[in-house]
Amino acid sequence: MFRQGFTRFVSHTNKRALGKCSIPHCNGSLRGLRTTSAARAAFNVQDEEDFTDRVLKSTTPVVVDFHAQWCGPCKLLGPRLETIIGGKGDKVHLAKVDIDDVSDLALDYGVSAVPSVLAVKDGKIVDKFVGLQEESRIEAFVNRLIGE
Repeated sequence: MFRQGFTRFVSHTNKRALGKCSIPHCNGSLRGLRTTSAARAAFNVQDEEDFTDRVLKSTTPVVVDFHAQWCGPCKLLGPRLETIIGGKGDKVHLAKVDIDDVSDLALDYGVSAVPSVLAVKDGKIVDKFVGLQEESRIEAFVNRLIGE
């Protein structure tokens, strides 16, 4: 039963994408399936070389989120960062660094607690904070980075 229902959903979704849906009131919109600006502005850092290329050499300011999967405050901070940075368009990007996957990078940047967030502009750290923050403080942090 589940598989049959799922197949109908996928078929309907594909027809909606092509604008050929026969269900009344279906306008072909894929509102829930579009890539948001928050998702486009964020990326996961794979290793130190990736960090150098995408953060330090970036012409766009970058907020670096050092986090861990097991960290409760990190799970709350991450979506806040994504929402705020996503709202800034192409003015700033978000680099996510899982300290368990790229531990040497965390050590290189003196990360002793998570979440730790760095603001990087022109390859230099210009600001940072540690711990869960309210949205207004994150917004001010990002605005200082991009000069707003």
